[in-house]
Amino acid sequence: MWSVCPASLVESHWQHTFGPRLQCATMRVPLDYDEPGSREIEVTLIRVRARDSPTRQGALFVNFGGPGVSPLGMLPDLALLLRLSPSEQDANIDRQRIPREFDLVAVVPRGLPGSAPFTCPQPLPIPAWLDSTVYLADWNWAGFVRDTRTFAEGCTAEPMHRHMGTYEHIRDMERARIALGEPRLNFYGVSYGTYVGASYAATFPTTTGRIVLDSVMDYSGTFESQFARHAPARHGLFKRLALERAVANPAYGLGTDQEAIMRRLTNMPSRLQGPWQAKVDSPARLAATLTLADWARDDMAGWQTDDWQALGDRLLTRAGTHRFSNDTAIDGEIRAAAIALASPLRAGPGARSDLSAYYAVVCGDTPWRKDIGDLRTMANTIAATYPTGGGAPVTVGLICRHWQSTPRPAASMASLAQAPAMLMLQAEFDPATPLEGALNAFDVSPGSRLVAVRGMYGHGVFGMSATPCAEQSVARFLLTGVLPTERFSYCDYVPSPAVRARRDEGEERTLHEVREDLRARLADS
Repeated sequence: MWSVCPASLVESHWQHTFGPRLQCATMRVPLDYDEPGSREIEVTLIRVRARDSPTRQGALFVNFGGPGVSPLGMLPDLALLLRLSPSEQDANIDRQRIPREFDLVAVVPRGLPGSAPFTCPQPLPIPAWLDSTVYLADWNWAGFVRDTRTFAEGCTAEPMHRHMGTYEHIRDMERARIALGEPRLNFYGVSYGTYVGASYAATFPTTTGRIVLDSVMDYSGTFESQFARHAPARHGLFKRLALERAVANPAYGLGTDQEAIMRRLTNMPSRLQGPWQAKVDSPARLAATLTLADWARDDMAGWQTDDWQALGDRLLTRAGTHRFSNDTAIDGEIRAAAIALASPLRAGPGARSDLSAYYAVVCGDTPWRKDIGDLRTMANTIAATYPTGGGAPVTVGLICRHWQSTPRPAASMASLAQAPAMLMLQAEFDPATPLEGALNAFDVSPGSRLVAVRGMYGHGVFGMSATPCAEQSVARFLLTGVLPTERFSYCDYVPSPAVRARRDEGEERTLHEVREDLRARLADS
């Protein structure tokens, strides 16, 4: 039974935005789909109903990735983004029709608020995405291995972890499709959500509808192989987007010695590497990061307490009056980047998702074969060759190596040959799901189409630009079922037109705010 979403799950302003069209429900599903008579658990569903009932085509299921990213805030974000798309932009005209003609529906994955709970008994004792993990000395490495083992063993002591993977989630989606009376399951997935969509199509090909996979995870392989690409991809993008452009323009004030710049970056205070290094995607951000790191190093000398708020305030004050460049435009770019980095400043990266649910899926879905020695070698390689690539592959690899679980049954991607063709969408420069991996997934998806956006940087393509081949292809396919003629197509990135950043009186949210909020959430998915 659909009803008003409780304030404990969905922020109240969304109810004001969508009124009775925003609804939640609970659905009972088997804990173990392979065990006859298994006890039942509850999962939550959220939907934003179609605006025009006469033209309604059905339901569009959505998964925003992670794993462990909740759709409870992101689904209303997406619905509002599509509704607010400027109608005068040709690339967005059809995009506006999607929330008019489809109910947007999401099943809240198991383990997240609103669905059957799962929480590891103790938090990970290290920041989960700390980039500096790859620089640990041998004596510290032993402690790192011990801490990840303790975390993993605590998680797997909870029986629920065995029933939280993609295998269960796509069956929960299928049960929701049947309950809603939908003849086929239409789907839009981002990042890990593309693995969900492809797994559904391979498992239930006869009830598969229109499937859009955005920022494609390499579902032809394992999570381990996916993570192995992260550090080279991230470091390669850093060099292309930030380092090479900075040394090519003296106005950024960093000189022309790339090795000297890298030494400054890798020697910045370790506590700031996590929150800042991952954000260096432009020469202005690189210049701002290095300048702030120099200031912070002096400020943090002899710290007795971790007063991050006070440090951030001091950095902001200094950035507001400092002359970063003799070029007025570049000076403004660097200052804006410095302000964004320093406000808010916190001790390490924030949680990008629910980590209990995240590791239950990532470690339990597919096998992890690297041993501790292999992972130490990986850490050394990242430190020496891809120093801005980050320590996530090492952290995740260690936890999953210790995960006491037999991998769940996985969908055979060979069965995609029996499913309808899918539409795949990819930015050329995606640090989380690189194009190389998307092409591997494309190779095992017979008949599907791949649209790649040349020159686009980011994670999450649809709704984030005015690129006609991307925006129009997705909207046309979802609305009519018509795929692009070419099996593989490339087109140049067209940024979204400038829109108002400030709200008018009485206006809840601007298109700029909605897009930036969704962009930030997708970057963490």
